[in-house]
Amino acid sequence: MLWIVIILFSLLCLLPCWITLYKAPTVTNAQQSALRVYQSQLKELKNDLEHGLILKTEYDQAQLEIQRRLLKSDPSSATTAPLQSVLSTSGFVAIALGLLCIPMAAMGLYIMNGVPALPAAPLAPRMAEQEEMNQKIVPYIEQLKAKLTTLSVMNPKRVEGYLLLGKIEASRGNLPAAVVAWKEALNQQYDPNLAAQIAELQTQIEGKVSTDSVNLFRKALEAAPQDAPWRALAEQRITQYEKTHP
Repeated sequence: MLWIVIILFSLLCLLPCWITLYKAPTVTNAQQSALRVYQSQLKELKNDLEHGLILKTEYDQAQLEIQRRLLKSDPSSATTAPLQSVLSTSGFVAIALGLLCIPMAAMGLYIMNGVPALPAAPLAPRMAEQEEMNQKIVPYIEQLKAKLTTLSVMNPKRVEGYLLLGKIEASRGNLPAAVVAWKEALNQQYDPNLAAQIAELQTQIEGKVSTDSVNLFRKALEAAPQDAPWRALAEQRITQYEKTHP
């Protein structure tokens, strides 16, 4: 079933190329172009005669020369027209085969480097596995929290501990707990990058820019360097807040 879907999508992607190639105009040869030019010259010559721009003798002489060239070109065009048709057909087949080689080469590379027979992992078992891992981590998180409460506010390891706790909570999807842990680290040792990260995380959790978040953004902008990568985002969040809180 997978291979059928891949082939159908490949043909669908190449369909515009084939349509453009099929509708491409046929190239005319030099003799056919010359015929059209001579016929146009005859019409212009007759129009000049009717308007009195040339004499009858000049018209007859020019007409005779154009007719001579016209008769000379006509047989040549008849003999080269079939050759032009054969060349167009062969070119169309060659380009069409070349386009067909693209999905075939892609499937060959996938067979060589991919694992087509590997079954897809259902979402439910993966969610259950993630939940099991989260449950196993809970005792260690509680131990870390208990250890952090025993550390002095002046102890630099307390900051490192709360930063680690915030990363663990964020990795398991507990974003509110991550914000709480990072705020403890921020209160002990200010870092504009951490402040901006907390403010953005609060905005995502609440679905709006709160007063607390905008204050964090403003203070972080004052302390951060001009080339801070999150500066544009912080200014955008502040602008959003000011529009809703004039």
